[in-house]
Amino acid sequence: MSDGLAMPSRRERRRVAVRDRIVETALSLFETQGYEATTVAEIVRRADIAYGTFFNHFPSKLHLLREVADHSMRDLFENVEEVRKKPGDFAQHLVALFESSAERTLAKGPQMRELIGAMMALAFPETAGSDDRRIRAAFGELLADGVLRGELRDDVDRETLLEVVVGAWYSLFFSWVHFDGYPLRERASKAACFLAQTLSLPQAPASRWDLGGASLLRESETFGDVPRDVPR
Repeated sequence: MSDGLAMPSRRERRRVAVRDRIVETALSLFETQGYEATTVAEIVRRADIAYGTFFNHFPSKLHLLREVADHSMRDLFENVEEVRKKPGDFAQHLVALFESSAERTLAKGPQMRELIGAMMALAFPETAGSDDRRIRAAFGELLADGVLRGELRDDVDRETLLEVVVGAWYSLFFSWVHFDGYPLRERASKAACFLAQTLSLPQAPASRWDLGGASLLRESETFGDVPRDVPR
């Protein structure tokens, strides 16, 4: 080929197709019945492959879990890009990202909680450094958009702002995994509204805080009997 790139062989294409089928089958089973309840034998039966073929691609179910976790990371990055393309400013984009992350997770069913817990406990520790850098880079793009448009406060460095946003995002999902009845969607919405209000310029117009379903502005104008200052 003129560009110097060789097409993958039929054998390589088949290998990739089988690997993808294993991952997709495992993800479906993990989401519907849980990680612990799913066996390798069940995965290979559902994927219609030989038992030994599984181990040609993954030495263990744990290695497969790491691949599934990587797919989940890609979903986050795609979500970030989708949000960035939508109309709106930094505040609206941040709230949309937090809310859509929560909604996508909850839509996959109750077993997703166990699956994310397994990823946190078993898969992410092995790749913590690289995963954290990738997550920070994704959220960093959102912050960079806000800086470019002059929407973020300039009295705090961007790395600190990024630390706050990523820390809040991690905390939401950690709490959801570990605390029964944790209202992920509601907390994600309110946390994002608070962050949007805190990170954006104080002189932002009132329309910036009209963030759809989020009601932080109305609820935070008073906290008990203590009035709170909010952008007007």
